[in-house]
Amino acid sequence: MFSRLDRYLFREALPPLLFGLTIYSTLAVISATLSRLQWIVGTPLAKLGEWLLLQLPSALVQTLPISLVLAVLLAFGRLAANNELQAVQAGSIPIARSARVFVILGLFLASLALSMHQYVLPRTNARVGSLYWELTGGGNTGLRRLAQRNIPLEGYTLYFRRLERNTGEMRNVRLEKWDDKLLTVVFAERAALTDQGLEMFGYQLNQLDLASINKQADSSEEQLQNLLRQSSVAPDADNPLVIKISETEDELVARFSEGGFEDTRTLSETYQDSQDETLPLEERRKANVLFQRKLAEPFANFTLLLVAVPLSLLYASSRSVAFGMSLLVTLVWYLLFTVGQLFAQAGSIPVWLGVWLGNIVLAALGIYLLSFRQRLSRK
Repeated sequence: MFSRLDRYLFREALPPLLFGLTIYSTLAVISATLSRLQWIVGTPLAKLGEWLLLQLPSALVQTLPISLVLAVLLAFGRLAANNELQAVQAGSIPIARSARVFVILGLFLASLALSMHQYVLPRTNARVGSLYWELTGGGNTGLRRLAQRNIPLEGYTLYFRRLERNTGEMRNVRLEKWDDKLLTVVFAERAALTDQGLEMFGYQLNQLDLASINKQADSSEEQLQNLLRQSSVAPDADNPLVIKISETEDELVARFSEGGFEDTRTLSETYQDSQDETLPLEERRKANVLFQRKLAEPFANFTLLLVAVPLSLLYASSRSVAFGMSLLVTLVWYLLFTVGQLFAQAGSIPVWLGVWLGNIVLAALGIYLLSFRQRLSRK
């Protein structure tokens, strides 16, 4: 399937790709850590190391495109500078055929990044946010930051007064759910998030039909019965009411602690939220921006190849030039990527256009450079 030329080009590209991933992902982790450095000084070294390592998957996905661009510029640039590509073309092998291994590599990295967005990053991002608050809170769970706030929880709204320091349980808990004009409210003395869901102890459940207020009733007792659809209390303080939810404590802390951490939702979850008409328009747009971003970022591994290949043939005559050009290309892409997201989030332009703006512009530039290189080769 792979020719000797493919294997040769892969061996040329692999070292700079791994080098770029190591350098750029490390820099990404350091830049994300610097702003929080003053709060984590003095934390246990093992926990600090775990927290830094958990940030690597997200950093790797973000730096795959720039690392691939660097690998292509260095590998193809060296072959072009040493006239090896001319020898390949003299053997009736076109440039497009020579670049096949990079196209396959780009598609593989795009697929890898998509898989990580779905299966890996939600877990690591959740743990990064939760562990940070443990490090800065003397080992206390980050759930304490959500006290006295209304937290959206899969169709419910969760509120608790305080967090018990010793047990990590929520105290004075209220859980609400609206179904049109039907309100379900659960009060509990204490609650805990477990693998089974939200366990509520010492609970009282009330279900109110507010639509019945405007209905005629023969007596106040009948009206009260129509209003209060259901009322029950815990038969035993140690026998909990379990509300099934899929979100873990780490995910809730990372999403709602306002720590500026990466989103913990999977690719499919962000799509579902973007289509959920029960959510406010701003929340749906934010979810749609995030969903499109989780698609556009991985496919940049393929899009930037369209720019990297002709640039390596035209201008990458040395390693220093290749490094500079890789940084320039990536800087332009990230600038367009970021600005497009801001406009998309504000509703100034369609979400798909804003998030994919960097890919569209760089792909167009790459196609132009490829045609320009082809015209030069004919002269």
